[in-house]
Order: sequence, then structure tokens, then C-alpha cells
Amino acid sequence: MKAKEWLNAMPSQFSPYNVEALSTQDYKGIVFSGMGGSGIVGDMLKLLLERKGIDVPVLSLHGYQLPPYAKEGWLLVAVSYSGNTEETINTVQEAMQKGLKIICVSSGGKLKEIADREGFKFIPVPSGYAPRYAFGFMLSAVMSLFGFGKSLENIKKNLDENKQEIKQTAYNIAQVLQNYIPIVYGTPLTEAIAFRWKTQINENSKTLCYTAVLPELHHNEVVGLDNPIARNLCHFIVLYDTEDHPRVIKRVEITVKIFKELGLAPIILQGKGQSLEERLMYLAYLEDWVSFYLADIYGYDPLPVKIIDRIKESLK
Repeated sequence: MKAKEWLNAMPSQFSPYNVEALSTQDYKGIVFSGMGGSGIVGDMLKLLLERKGIDVPVLSLHGYQLPPYAKEGWLLVAVSYSGNTEETINTVQEAMQKGLKIICVSSGGKLKEIADREGFKFIPVPSGYAPRYAFGFMLSAVMSLFGFGKSLENIKKNLDENKQEIKQTAYNIAQVLQNYIPIVYGTPLTEAIAFRWKTQINENSKTLCYTAVLPELHHNEVVGLDNPIARNLCHFIVLYDTEDHPRVIKRVEITVKIFKELGLAPIILQGKGQSLEERLMYLAYLEDWVSFYLADIYGYDPLPVKIIDRIKESLK
């Protein structure tokens, strides 16, 4: 099965790209534009740049329009694996009108055509993959662009060393999740990966999955646990990192205690690795396998996304 081959080779996608790193001080602000797996690349870079101490605004946009304050002097990094994502193309066209500097990342498509025609910097990623299975290529390209290239070899090594453990853990988690709606709770440092869990389960396992983030979920989501009919339809997963704010970690502990008092058995996960990037990609790779095994349990081929294809056809 092609999906399994791609997953087994996923660690090799994390490798530095031969691109000149940007100086973020050259811009008044940075916008990452992308949808789905391409959009999560922007979510990750926003996190990494803010952790590094960037002193200009950074946005990760999942949609059609730039905010009004993103204008000349700003940078747009447009990421679309296919190069044909409608929303991302629209932001590029708007950015051209507003005078932003534009960098495009794709395997080809309209995004490459625009970049070639307008003279924009274009970073190619390998073609021939389902977009969500090319996450490592896209993330490596954009991390290299912003000076995080050295982290990529460590990510690859960490995933290779832990691959068998990750696959076994994922298989066990998939067995537990079957016949439940997965609910993935994240934290400020794991939010992007919690969203990746949701999207991978949606697309690969062909089932519903939802996510919420601490501390916000302590101000609304948790009250929904009062309803035993609803909560017993769900299985809860909590992702956190040791570098999260101490009060957030305290909230993780409180949340787990509440689950157990309600007779629930949440799955509590933190990534393995020396750096935050390594630990987050550990959790992402774990989810790739969870969604693959869950698809197998439900009898689905993880690759087709028929409803998404239907929507695209309807929009033409």
C-alpha cells in the first residue's frame, strides 16, 4: 500500500533545503498562507519564530483574504503542495495587489506558474505524493527558509530511532479509539500538532475528530463533560510539552483528574526528543500511524478523499 510506504519513509523527508535563510528583520510582518497539511506548516513556523523571539507580527492564515494591516513591507509565504489550492492562490493575488514580497512553496501547479511569471522566489518540493503525506518536505523547506535547517537532521534521527516504538504505540492507540469519536486536547505548544491529529484522522481514517486547546477549553469545553451521553461517545487524548507554561501543565493535571473522576481513561502524550521541534514531530509521526491503523480497522483506504474532491468539483 502506497500510504504505508510513504509513512515508513516519512523521517527521510526531514532534511535541510539548499536555500538562503531570510532575515526576519527585513519585514514589517510575516503571513503564512495554506490550507490543510500545507496550512499546518504555517502554524508550526509561527510557533517556532515566536519561540525564537521574533519582534514582528507572524500570522498563519487558513482562508482567502489577507488581514487589512498586511501590506507593503510584509512577507507572504504561500504553501500549497499541489500549487492549486484556491484559497492560497487568492491570497497570493491579493498580496500582489498590495505590494507584499511573496515566496511560494509547492510541487508545481498554478503557484509555480505565478512565481515563474512574476519572478517570485519559488521553492519546489517533490511531486507525486498525497499532500498530507508530504508534510515533512514542506515543513523542511520553510524551516530552512527561516534558518531552522540544523534542526531537521535531529528530527530525522529522532524519528528513525523511535520509529518502531511509535508504530507500536500508534497501533495500541488505534485499537482504543475504534468506535469512539476522538477528541484531542492540546496546549499552546502542541496546538498545531493537535490540529494535525484531527486532520489526519479526518482524512485517513474517514471519521470525525475534534480538538480544543488549554487553557481556553477550561472556560467552556469542560462543561460539556457533564453530559454522560455525549462524553461516552468520545475518547480523549491530551497532548502537552514539558516546556509549556507551568500553569498550563497544572491545568493538564487537573483535566486528567477530572476525566478519571468521570470514569474516563484519557490517553496522555508528550513527545520524545531533546528539542521542542523533535518532540512535536514525534507526536505528528505518531498520529500519522494512528490514523493509518484506524483506517485499517474501519476498512478504509486512507488515500481517497472523495468528499473533498466532490466539493472541489462543485466549486469549479
